[in-house]
Amino acid sequence: MTDLLKSALHLARQGFEVLPCHSPGVGGCSCRQPDCVSAGKHPRTRQGLHDATADPALIRQWWQRWPTANVAIRTGAVSGLVVIDIDPDHGGLDTMRSLAAEAPIPKGLRVRTGSGGWHLYFAHPGGRVRNSAGTALGPGVDVRGDGGYVIAPPSRHISGGTYQWTGPWTLPDLPDHLLSRVRPPERPTPTWTEPVRLDRALSAWAAKALDDEARQVGTAPAGGRNHRLNRAAFSLGQIVGAGLLDPDTVTDHLHHAALRA
Repeated sequence: MTDLLKSALHLARQGFEVLPCHSPGVGGCSCRQPDCVSAGKHPRTRQGLHDATADPALIRQWWQRWPTANVAIRTGAVSGLVVIDIDPDHGGLDTMRSLAAEAPIPKGLRVRTGSGGWHLYFAHPGGRVRNSAGTALGPGVDVRGDGGYVIAPPSRHISGGTYQWTGPWTLPDLPDHLLSRVRPPERPTPTWTEPVRLDRALSAWAAKALDDEARQVGTAPAGGRNHRLNRAAFSLGQIVGAGLLDPDTVTDHLHHAALRA
């Protein structure tokens, strides 16, 4: 049994849902795509994070098929987990120092990433915690919550480093000053009694637009994928702004379409 499989099974026993990701090698990512921009970090399975599981039988099947697959943990309520991802190369340490100056950051389970950054593990607070990239907490600090995942030890990084556990195996609560930033405020309860309904024709048009854009992103040819994804995000963003589509739904569709591509 490889260390990667042992880790995946151990994490599943802790109640975390896991999935296999591609692995880095001498020639780049195991996906063998010359334009891969996420070497060793994107899922091997077709449905990505939606395939994540704590079923030991399925986990064994995956790592028997892909013995060198990196291990990923699905974050969010399904695993009871929120992870703060600190990237020192983009100002993450300075951001965390500023946040720690407001109130102490509790110690708990942490990971030293293969690139020299840090993952801080916290208990999921309930409700919805959105993923963010340097926006919720500050430059160089990402949030992995519902609809996200993180690479876990002893996975390897394209730089040659490995992910390593540090700190006690405990999941502290998110401090209030972090929680207020990572969880969107609750929408006020409407005061009217008659529910607001979108016109059915507009709703059908918006749903079709989402499906069409996601399909085109998922089938975009090499060399034009980033451009196609940007166009889709811009186009659908206009529909979100009109109140005809949910932003989280659009983000989820485009994310998985991009992974398919």
